[in-house]
Amino acid sequence: MERKPNVGRGRKKICRSGLFKKASELATLCESEIAIIAFSPGGKAFSFGHPSVEAVINRYDGQTQAGDGGDQNGQEGDLPELIQRYNALLDQLEVEKKRAEAIKNMGEEMKAKTWLLTPMENLNLTQLQILKDLMENLKKRVNQQREELSKKARNPRPFLELYTVEVADDQSVSYNPTQME
Repeated sequence: MERKPNVGRGRKKICRSGLFKKASELATLCESEIAIIAFSPGGKAFSFGHPSVEAVINRYDGQTQAGDGGDQNGQEGDLPELIQRYNALLDQLEVEKKRAEAIKNMGEEMKAKTWLLTPMENLNLTQLQILKDLMENLKKRVNQQREELSKKARNPRPFLELYTVEVADDQSVSYNPTQME
């Protein structure tokens, strides 16, 4: 009787090595410990473990023995503590989101204040319009100040007003600002 080559046997080996490769990638990406034990149809055991199958199994055994007896993974008693940590982390996340928003707003305010210092070639149309309005307002204020100064120059007040000073015998001084000479 002639023996036919078993094509399925090679495929099973490829599937098993693919499974172990994915387990290795999972352990690396998740930075976790992992163990896989697979049995062939013939009853032969194949295993993969990161860091090793024995280390992972020993760690698992230690957790289940330290548990409450019926607890499979030893974490049921830690549930209130985990919920508390989760809530604290949610609160911290909310604070950090608000902080990030405040920093973003500060950055936008600083950007809005400093765009005036950028060269005009780099400004957009809205910024150029705002700059034009600011310059026109500045021009008006400069003209108003110039007119006030020129009016004062045409009608000068005496730098020192002349006051009459009376000195009495006891050396006290009094003056009358209404009398000018």
